[in-house]
Amino acid sequence: MRFLEKVSGWLLAVGLAIAALFAFNYLDIFVILCFRWAGVNTAIYRGCVSLTAALVNTLAFGLFFFLCKKFKRPLLQVKKISLVDIGLVIIIALGMLGFVKTFIYVSDQISEYIKSLSEQMTEYRESVDRYSTVKQDIVPFWDSLIYLFSLCFIVPIEEELVFRGAIFGLLRQKMSPSAAILTSAVIFGVMHRVSIHTAYALVCGLILCACYHYTKSLIASVIIHSIFNILGSGIGDLLKLQELGVPSDIRLAVLSRISVICIMMLIPSGIAFLILRYNSRKQEKVKTESVAAVE
Repeated sequence: MRFLEKVSGWLLAVGLAIAALFAFNYLDIFVILCFRWAGVNTAIYRGCVSLTAALVNTLAFGLFFFLCKKFKRPLLQVKKISLVDIGLVIIIALGMLGFVKTFIYVSDQISEYIKSLSEQMTEYRESVDRYSTVKQDIVPFWDSLIYLFSLCFIVPIEEELVFRGAIFGLLRQKMSPSAAILTSAVIFGVMHRVSIHTAYALVCGLILCACYHYTKSLIASVIIHSIFNILGSGIGDLLKLQELGVPSDIRLAVLSRISVICIMMLIPSGIAFLILRYNSRKQEKVKTESVAAVE
């Protein structure tokens, strides 16, 4: 009987998490359709669309968390984190990007011998290229800047609210922390759709969610996500803008140095993650002992 109750609880939690994902995607699609109904070319003005969708989702899920707290079912954790934890999550962010850089490089090398993987790599590059569907010279400079601002600062907040705050929060109500972290990471990976993107997004989802759980603060996962987007895409896309006139050799040199630094941070980031985990368990132990002493 208890087993059936546990399974039904898991299914309910997964159903609610998927409903949150559908709400997130629905709002994105709704914003895109609103722009199209207004006669706006969403490929050219992708920055405006991206920023608007991110803000709409942030406000919608912010209201959701407010209502949850009002009805005494709080999901979101935004505890103040220490400078030590901030330092640890910055190191983790660099190592996470180092892992992705390594994964993409290895996939590139293997794709030379496997046609299907080569096609997937092409699909992946098109999915992350701002100008894969439109020429850069017809995109307004200001819209490109809005896109970069949204990508680096607003989208991380939006996605962390949705995937760590709502989806993990809903799963955590019925699952153990480990099961909830794994399930939310799978959902985060699948959301990225493109196979190559899905593979590394799943690992990133595990890291982001674990850091959120260990620090009990969305601030930690937002910092990691934002650094990842800034160094992983933002700087490269900024230096690519024709209006800035940055020579391609300088751009490639900057990106190469970022990649080397991040790859070098793989081992330190693993150590930082273990320290974060150790500190979290130590705090939980102290808290448990304090409660026991009071009782």
